[in-house]
Amino acid sequence: MKNEVTEKLELFLQNLRCEDTKRETLVHLDSCQEEAERLAALEEGCRQVMDGLDQISRSVLEQYMEQMLSKSFAEQQEAYLQGILDAFQILCGLGMLSTNDNVEKVIGRLKNGEPE
Repeated sequence: MKNEVTEKLELFLQNLRCEDTKRETLVHLDSCQEEAERLAALEEGCRQVMDGLDQISRSVLEQYMEQMLSKSFAEQQEAYLQGILDAFQILCGLGMLSTNDNVEKVIGRLKNGEPE
């Protein structure tokens, strides 16, 4: 499900998610904090292991870890966007969200690839 509308929506929501990290409505899960603490506890041991590796092995592991972080962020973004889309669909299905002329115009411009 990839088209220009979803790409623009994805970019907008990614900016919304990543820019205002101090807002009151930001979600913080205890499980996420616990995982961060577990990761921090492993950091020194990992650093020692990495220091003991030859340059080629270290480089391979560093690239692997960077790719894991990149994949993790992409999966988080995907889940975030899916949750937003699901919430919109539920609210529309319940009749709690409706469109107006301005929204219809924006949607039309997005579908036609016109500047906003």
